[in-house]
Amino acid sequence: MSSVKMPQLGETVIEGTILKWLKQEGDQVAVDEPLFEISTDKVDTEVPASEAGVLTKILVPEGSTVAVGTEVAEISGSDGTGADGHGAQDKEKPEAADASDAGTPKSAPTGPSTPVETPQADPAAQVPQVSTPSQAIAPAADALPDRGPRSQILSPLVRKLAAEQNVDLSRVAGTGSGGRITKGDIEAFVAAGGATTPTADAPASKAAAPAPEGAVAAGGEEIVPVSHIRKLIGEHMKASLEVSARAWNAVEVNMENVARLRERHKEAFKAREGFGLTYMPFVTRAVTEALVAFPMVNSELRGDQIVVKHFVNMGIAVSYDEGLIVPVVKGCDTMNLLGIARAINDVATRARSKKLKPDEVHEGTFTITNPGPFGSIISVPIINQPQSAILAFDTVEKRVVVVEDAIAIRHMVYISMSWDHRLIDGALASQFLSRVKQNLETWDFAEDLAL
Repeated sequence: MSSVKMPQLGETVIEGTILKWLKQEGDQVAVDEPLFEISTDKVDTEVPASEAGVLTKILVPEGSTVAVGTEVAEISGSDGTGADGHGAQDKEKPEAADASDAGTPKSAPTGPSTPVETPQADPAAQVPQVSTPSQAIAPAADALPDRGPRSQILSPLVRKLAAEQNVDLSRVAGTGSGGRITKGDIEAFVAAGGATTPTADAPASKAAAPAPEGAVAAGGEEIVPVSHIRKLIGEHMKASLEVSARAWNAVEVNMENVARLRERHKEAFKAREGFGLTYMPFVTRAVTEALVAFPMVNSELRGDQIVVKHFVNMGIAVSYDEGLIVPVVKGCDTMNLLGIARAINDVATRARSKKLKPDEVHEGTFTITNPGPFGSIISVPIINQPQSAILAFDTVEKRVVVVEDAIAIRHMVYISMSWDHRLIDGALASQFLSRVKQNLETWDFAEDLAL
């Protein structure tokens, strides 16, 4: 008998929410076969079984949030025999989820035990459904029949909205996957007159109840609750500012050679590799070499010790609908430009589709963020703790510059870096950025790309 535990999904992740069990008690499980789906602020992913056998016991139900390391299930040997000598077949198998659950996204709403709003909501919750009164309201005298275990998984948004509108959830018919109640169901229920009036015994609120999410209040204000991921990003960034002595500086880089090379080969590159050739691989390659040359920028402060890392695991900040995620390209210092381009495209694509593996969101030693595609000219990013610095690569644009005492038009970009003054001084930061600038302006990337 072996236990299955909630895995560690990142340096700052301390808990995870089980969205869906892909196996039920009594099912055979193969090595590396997906066992259950989990969600954290870092990543939504499937957790595979570490050994073959029979899933004899599920200890944590769907929708529950537990700390990293918590036992969530037990797997016996391949014969299904547990510690008590009885086979898994002797155990009562729970009711299987209906067919609609098979296509439930990994990011289904979290359960009542976690005060969060999952980054990717149920599709039914993303587009509020307009239900008829007969669909939304059950007869007041009778509660709705049990619709299965997944119907009880309610997002914090649904619970909050129900509380604000005095809605009895037992009277609401869920139209979401597995019978879950969605935001649209609550709104339809209220619109049909299903909300109850507070009793006389209930204490009167001194202030008006807040408007439901998405509603436009007087003065044109819209009420939007803080999502789980936004809350955690805010806490992480605030903590970084509190613990680090942040300073920053920037350099202007002439990207003309890189821009011309990219223009000449971008179509052939895309036809060969299947994705576009962006500026990020060039910058990442240049920054990686500079980190090897100036390893103190690639360091970490642990108590009263400085840990200097002579390898580069590059965090690449990826923006998606719910916020920001930083997948890590490990061993970046061992790759050439082509390898870096492939690795960045791979992790960025899987980050946006929520298919990252658990070990791909932590152990970064340095981070690059790229607000350039959104038009940003210069940035002062917040350091991704416990790293010592973060580099921002902004918009590459044509500007009028002086080149060898002549006025010219060149592709230029500002590259800035926020750094922790507890570890890095201004001289070192300037030397590091000068090295990045030199690399981008003088390297022959064509050979590195093997074009």
